[in-house]
Amino acid sequence: MANGASINRRYRELSFLNAAVAILIGVIAAYFVAHSASDIQETRLRATGREAVNVQAEALNGALDKYRMLAVMLGQRAEVRSLFLDPDQNRAREAARLVGLTTIGLSGALEVAFVRPDGSILARAADKFVDGFGPDSVLLQTAMQGRLGRAVRVLQKGRRAYVFTARVSAVGGHLGAVAIYVDLENIEDNWSLITHPILAVDQAGIVVMSNRAHWRLLPPPAFNAEIDAAPDAPPSDYFSNSRVLAPLNWTLTVLVDATPARNAATLWGGLAVAVCAAIALAVQLLINRHFAALRRERRDRTTSLRLERIVRDRTRELLQSNTALEAAVEQLHRTHTELIQTGKMAALGQMSTALSHELNQPLSAVKSYADNALTFLQRGREPEARDNIKRISELADRMAEISRHLRNFARKPNPTFGAVPIAAVIEDALKVLVSRIRNDRAEIVTELGDPALLVRGGHVRLQQVIVNLVLNGLDAMEGQPAPRLVINVSSTEKSVSIAITDCGPGIDPAVRDQIFDPFFTTKGVGQGLGLGLSISYNIVKDFGGQLSVHDNAEVEGGATFVVKLEAGQESEGVAA
Repeated sequence: MANGASINRRYRELSFLNAAVAILIGVIAAYFVAHSASDIQETRLRATGREAVNVQAEALNGALDKYRMLAVMLGQRAEVRSLFLDPDQNRAREAARLVGLTTIGLSGALEVAFVRPDGSILARAADKFVDGFGPDSVLLQTAMQGRLGRAVRVLQKGRRAYVFTARVSAVGGHLGAVAIYVDLENIEDNWSLITHPILAVDQAGIVVMSNRAHWRLLPPPAFNAEIDAAPDAPPSDYFSNSRVLAPLNWTLTVLVDATPARNAATLWGGLAVAVCAAIALAVQLLINRHFAALRRERRDRTTSLRLERIVRDRTRELLQSNTALEAAVEQLHRTHTELIQTGKMAALGQMSTALSHELNQPLSAVKSYADNALTFLQRGREPEARDNIKRISELADRMAEISRHLRNFARKPNPTFGAVPIAAVIEDALKVLVSRIRNDRAEIVTELGDPALLVRGGHVRLQQVIVNLVLNGLDAMEGQPAPRLVINVSSTEKSVSIAITDCGPGIDPAVRDQIFDPFFTTKGVGQGLGLGLSISYNIVKDFGGQLSVHDNAEVEGGATFVVKLEAGQESEGVAA
């Protein structure tokens, strides 16, 4: 597995490569996408401009065409010709005015004027403004030539009108001309609803109509300066769509703002950059995840190796500790066994005087009976000699039984245990202590119950427990005139209890929790090692039982030691 430095170096290399590729692709994608979006939007805007200029050109031509024929028709009317021939100028002027007002009312023209050949005004219908025609006026000369005159006229206060002129003829010659004024501002008002800038430029380069008021009547140079300088003007970056209006000699132009094209380029270019950035981010996340997994795997591997090393070291330490513990436990078992044996030897040591007396009496009697039997044989008194020899045999059996009980008590116990008859254990223990009981003149009361009652334990070690508890009771009653010890056996379905009750002074409550501790004793110096109760407690515990002490419930003073053991089963076998 690669080390941490190589992983980090590889991570930095891939991250840098991903960033570089993302930047390069982002720039290229932004350029092409922005250019394509701008072209698409420009095509759409130009199409919109073309449509708008065509619609407005047709609308403007239509609006002016209805007035074009109106001037010709008025010039051909007989009543109009008669106006120019009437010698009464006032009456002719009033009649002309009425014809003009009727025409204005019907057509919506701004003004109708009747002009003499010298350019003087015969009459005006509405008389809203002053506008004269000189004899050299193009409008008048064109009409006098029999053609339709048309031109833009700037009236008072900058009001713009488109004027059509037509000749009024008679048999004798030209009488004059009819001039129809069309208000361009009324037509221009329709453009106010259009958002795109619209302008109509005549052949002289002057803006005659526009939906932007500050552009009107300006020549192209002034117009260019105005479009850049005016605060409410559209941006100078726009798409121009123009159409020449042939009858008018005007150029109609619709300007479409190019901002949407720039915005589209910016938007789609930015979107391309954002997509590339998102892809780069996703790739970077995959790189991060991959290297995070590598680092986690390496960290887990390192942790696993560390844990394996720790487990190996701890296992070795545990094996060493277990070996030492097994040796210590084995040594503890040996020490425990030796301590039990020492306790038995201590008990035998305490009983040594009584045992010596118990053996010396039969030996003295054997000596006397042997001497007497020899004397009887010398004298030929065989029956008496035979009786003495019989007594010697009985005394030998008695000493052999005492020796057997002492030998069984003193031997090391078998560590195994099974089912043991508790009555036999108690009887054997009392036989070991018979001399001590006799010397103390103690009364032993046994209530053993069923002789076949079994407990789980070992015969020799249980015998030692009973011996220690009986000796403890005899020591407690030492010096009393009538010592009495009661051994009671009771049982339940699962347990057996042996209660040994003395009538001594009892156990001081202050030391009751300490009496089972090793080497704790309330006896005087040289009267005990303080091991009997401790050894008994541990033996009973090894058998899965309990050893406890209580006050004597029947009389004041005294103590009761209770050994509680599990009931034994015959199928378990009898343990020594």
